[in-house]
Amino acid sequence: MTKVLVIGGGIAGYCAALAARRDGAEVTVVARAPGATALYAGGMEVVDDLDAILAHQPHHPIARLGLDSVRLATELDTAIHTLQLALEKDGLKFEGTWRTRGLYSDIHGLGRPANLVPSTVSGGELRALVGRRVAVVGVKEVGDYDAASTAQALKEIHAIDAVPEEVSIADLPIASSLTDLYGRRAPQLSHNRATAIAYPPGFTNLPHGGFELLSAPPSPHGWRLQQAIALGTSKADVTSFESARGRITSAQAGDRTIRAEAFVLATGRHIGGGLIGGHVTAEPLLRLGVFHEGQAVARMGTRLQHLQYLDPAEELRIGLSTDNRLHPLDVESQVPYQNLYAAGALLGGYEYSGPCGFGVPILTGWLAGRFAAKLQ
Repeated sequence: MTKVLVIGGGIAGYCAALAARRDGAEVTVVARAPGATALYAGGMEVVDDLDAILAHQPHHPIARLGLDSVRLATELDTAIHTLQLALEKDGLKFEGTWRTRGLYSDIHGLGRPANLVPSTVSGGELRALVGRRVAVVGVKEVGDYDAASTAQALKEIHAIDAVPEEVSIADLPIASSLTDLYGRRAPQLSHNRATAIAYPPGFTNLPHGGFELLSAPPSPHGWRLQQAIALGTSKADVTSFESARGRITSAQAGDRTIRAEAFVLATGRHIGGGLIGGHVTAEPLLRLGVFHEGQAVARMGTRLQHLQYLDPAEELRIGLSTDNRLHPLDVESQVPYQNLYAAGALLGGYEYSGPCGFGVPILTGWLAGRFAAKLQ
């Protein structure tokens, strides 16, 4: 029997496990497969305006915690510092802080905001590149990336002195893709006068002044992150739970019964299997309430469909709702299980592809792990 069972192998589950172990709890993490974390482009957006969320978004997972901005800032500082230390120990160094935001180029030369980025990306902060000569590396054999177009975009959009530099990799077949570069040593440029070198993502052993561009799925940045956070995770597909007197007692994964004192549900949204679509979006394991802006979607009828017709992004705001201790609610807005916590993209009230895309999983995962570890 373990103290805390975390279900979910994404960044929320990883942070929950970190926090629970930090507070002295024995933790078991299970996941059926990688989720949306593996698809991230290389930059983590944590939070843009904490005070605005607390003042104007009552259904946002961060606002529902009931903490003031000072306490939230303290928890974010601790969670992100611990996360960075753990990832670096597992071979993936990140730089940045939730309090500052940089702008980084993707493979098309478009700027993407991010608070935390891998150290291999951090040298490409766009505002710091202004006034410097940047070589944009292209690979002759790669057919789905055009360094000349990227350099042109950097010059026209960001006023960066960027020039394309094409290299050839002899053992790479013609019409290869960017994913074929993953794990290869970065090619060196000859007679290069640039002070910074932008590489397509996936290369290792970047030279001095070299940095990686952000990617699009399938992303080498996502693969690296998923590999790091998957260490210590057991592959298991939890299909049901047993409960008694308002508490979960065990989880069933195939022919394995896992007993625990507390449970953290961090199963993501549709990609991770935390929510299932259909006529009405539902949570499949415990039939917990699924909400949109404080209303149970099962009771909204055609209104939700109308809202989604007007703005498809409304679907991204659907998810579980929690009390201020991250206990998920049922359709009656009551807490059905006192030892169950929910975290990450499974929660509704925010857009997980937006400016809090990593902030919600990191903070709620961290606090869910702490709450679970301290449960009596």
